[in-house]
Amino acid sequence: MMKPTTAQRERARRLLSAEGDSGASSDASAAAAGRVYDKLSAQLIPLLGLAGVEALFARSAKLAGGDRPCIAGLASGIEASSRLRGCLQALAPADASETAAVLFATLLELVVTFIGDRLTVQALRGAWPAIEETAPRETKK
Repeated sequence: MMKPTTAQRERARRLLSAEGDSGASSDASAAAAGRVYDKLSAQLIPLLGLAGVEALFARSAKLAGGDRPCIAGLASGIEASSRLRGCLQALAPADASETAAVLFATLLELVVTFIGDRLTVQALRGAWPAIEETAPRETKK
């Protein structure tokens, strides 16, 4: 199973935090995760197409879902944002926050694998211009 890098986990946590996830409430974590999904999708659809975004999200849910059955059940892209919110609201606050971070870190890892770090960072900045990016950049070989 593919595990997201530390850099992707940190990116995911920063995005969730920027959208209001403090880890104190399952509802806040769920709402933040829904907003991250919506904003990230809006940035990635022009690059990957709707089917591409849905496929990567479905794969991320499968990979991140190991011991998190509600996340693994998100594999279909239909109404993913609202289904994600419902899944996270059913968890304890710390679990909701961590589950969202793992899911989005996995998604970011797949996106970077598919389009590269530079385009991924560009997409992230399109949605979150104020996000400070400290993750390593691609290097030319």
